[in-house]
Amino acid sequence: MKRTLTAVMALVAATTLWFGLTPHSQAQTKKPAKLMLIRYNEAADAESGEKAIRAGLTSAGLVDGTDYILTVSSAQNDMPTLINLVDKAVNDKADILIPLQSQSLQPAVQRAPKTPIVFHLVSDPILLGVAKSDTDHLPMVTGAYIKTQPSEFEAVVAQIKFLIPGVTQIGTLYVPGEVISNEQKDLLIEMAAKYKIKVNAVPVDTVSDITNAVQALVSQQPSAIVMIEGSIPNGAFSAVAAQATRSRIPIFGFTAYQAKNGAVFCVVPDVGRGGKAAGEMVSRILKGESPANIPLYRMPSGLKLINSTAARRIGMENISTDTIKGAADVVPGSFAP
Repeated sequence: MKRTLTAVMALVAATTLWFGLTPHSQAQTKKPAKLMLIRYNEAADAESGEKAIRAGLTSAGLVDGTDYILTVSSAQNDMPTLINLVDKAVNDKADILIPLQSQSLQPAVQRAPKTPIVFHLVSDPILLGVAKSDTDHLPMVTGAYIKTQPSEFEAVVAQIKFLIPGVTQIGTLYVPGEVISNEQKDLLIEMAAKYKIKVNAVPVDTVSDITNAVQALVSQQPSAIVMIEGSIPNGAFSAVAAQATRSRIPIFGFTAYQAKNGAVFCVVPDVGRGGKAAGEMVSRILKGESPANIPLYRMPSGLKLINSTAARRIGMENISTDTIKGAADVVPGSFAP
């Protein structure tokens, strides 16, 4: 009888260990999700976009190292390298792929069709062919995006006209092979025409072309340079800003990075809110929700930033928070001509 009781107690203890402790130990040993963030380059706002994603993951209640491990890589403006990075993410069995910037999105969609994708800092996913609307998009894809409106382009042109009353021509750099760069170039020309301003648009096809392109643009002596979408010009923004400053030509643009590093006036999106939205999307997917059921998030835009220090450097004394209502003056970044 005593032996039987001992055997029963042992069986109960073993059963308790199996059903009670095993799930707990399994939870403790659960591996963090693999998140792969891929940049096309180190262009304007790439760093702030990454920081926004990290903040968004934290805001969603995810703990770095416990719930996820975020690996960041950059293609350094090279498309074959970008493709290799996407392939590596697939081979490494990434749980979620996070393409940062427009140029990273299409290769990710094409080469990782079975991997959930949450993009950030992408301009117009509808134009890029991954969505028809915020709620009708490819089933494995969702994310936060920027859509610069005609009104924002007109606001920049109007500000140029206000600050430089005698302006007759402005310049820009664009990448012929990038659909959004071409669209924004045409939009800038359209908005400038309303103010009887001509746009000299200089194409940049490769990274090696940027120096000659900037020199060609500056030689036309535009009253201002407007930085639009384009991976190569934005990836070389410091060089563009340095040349423009030496020639005393003000830069206007559409990113906070540009405002902090030499542009005198920019209308920018709220990248922080976009990062928070993307982080919440990642959390929902890790909990089992399909990307197909998660609407895209369009980042709010229209924030006005000025850099009065950069303006004074080229002799523009009329740029301040007093003359441009509703604008915030940024702290100068690392730019030094």
